[in-house]
Amino acid sequence: MKLIHDENLLQKSITELNLESLFDIWNVHPFLCSCQKGELLSGPHIRQKYLLFVVSGLVQIYGTSLDGRMIPVNLAQKGSLIGDVEFCNARNSNLFSEVVRETLCVGISTADNREFLDNDIRFLRYLLKVISSKVYLTSVQETPAVSVEEKLLQYMQKECSGNVLKGIEHATMRLQCSRRQLQRVLKKLCEQGDIVKTGKGSYRLVRD
Repeated sequence: MKLIHDENLLQKSITELNLESLFDIWNVHPFLCSCQKGELLSGPHIRQKYLLFVVSGLVQIYGTSLDGRMIPVNLAQKGSLIGDVEFCNARNSNLFSEVVRETLCVGISTADNREFLDNDIRFLRYLLKVISSKVYLTSVQETPAVSVEEKLLQYMQKECSGNVLKGIEHATMRLQCSRRQLQRVLKKLCEQGDIVKTGKGSYRLVRD
């Protein structure tokens, strides 16, 4: 993690993410940092000292099964928060957050702002929403194996804004399938009338 001393870029990033709206009072002394590909931002062996709001880039969040198999949980992109689980548990997370593409983040020191954050109701409600979403994503990955078709329909219904899938790369990682496999399923569901293609790499769910 490398600190970036650029006040204009910091303020621009805060505005883009509308971060001030997540707090009753914006008084957390944020900073800007960049993270390189392959860097781990959280993990069982990492003491998480910050809340990191992703401005740009891509971070893969995953766990590991008892047999060592990687279990994808989510992809953190613009607007995602890293460090929420550690903030609530006050211990290291059992999930890994690994930078896939160079990532820019707005950070907040949890140690310096702990008392303030613990008493900010609006922030705590936001935190609850973020964590409940991660719990759901983890539970979906650990359910008994189902077909890619079933997983895709559930993914579009439960996780995609407006039931619209945008981006094949993200979906393949979430569904743990190959790009070719996903494209075959998308074509089949289009032919069945369950989904409609709305643009390049974009599909809308038709049925409930």
